Amino acid sequence: MATLWINTLVSVIGVLLGAFLAMGSVMSIANMQVAWAGALLIAAFGVPLAFAISGIGAWWAYAAGTTHLITYLIAFPWIYLAAFIAAMLLSFKL
Repeated sequence: MATLWINTLVSVIGVLLGAFLAMGSVMSIANMQVAWAGALLIAAFGVPLAFAISGIGAWWAYAAGTTHLITYLIAFPWIYLAAFIAAMLLSFKL
């Protein structure tokens, strides 16, 4: 249960900081000359969404009794964020 409360706090902070990251990324993506710039733009707004899904989804999984999904839901936004950052760094190199 404590894990869920910690995840809730991290998710709320993640949504706020993810929105800040998305707004900053939009400016960088607008200057990119790569074919997948549109996909990166959509993915940027997925960062705060991933944290929101994690926060709400973990509580939903707990309420539904599917506690084995909680670990995956907690890890989801961090994996998504790492993939997004990797895609952005790859785009800057090209």
